[in-house]
Amino acid sequence: MKHILFICLLFFCVACDENESVDPTVMPEATTIGANTFGCLVDGWVYVGGRWGLPAAEYVQLADSTGMTVSAQVGFDSYLRFSIANPKQGETLPYTNAFFDNQKIGEGKVHITRMSGGVFSGTFEGDRITKGRFDLRYKE
Repeated sequence: MKHILFICLLFFCVACDENESVDPTVMPEATTIGANTFGCLVDGWVYVGGRWGLPAAEYVQLADSTGMTVSAQVGFDSYLRFSIANPKQGETLPYTNAFFDNQKIGEGKVHITRMSGGVFSGTFEGDRITKGRFDLRYKE
């Protein structure tokens, strides 16, 4: 029985793919090169994507509109995500469907600094979020 428990524990430790080069206490630079970075302050605490998996931007084409969903794992079991309808470079738009730790949080605004060449970059803030920034790659 001890051997099975040891094997299960070993498997669990190996299965966790943590990128220790990402410091979860330091905000990433605000870039527009597709560096796959994400960071913000939630209630004054730093949350950074990239340590437990790359943050993602998903482009959605609907019949009458487009949208982008931004999501990042910002802790071992913590996620932050939000959606933007009809995103365009250079515009400030509302973000909706914002969730942090599986709890809906208030909406806010995102300023899109780049949306071209497969790169989606911007800054965001809202209800409990300040100093948010992302620089992600996406496919149309």
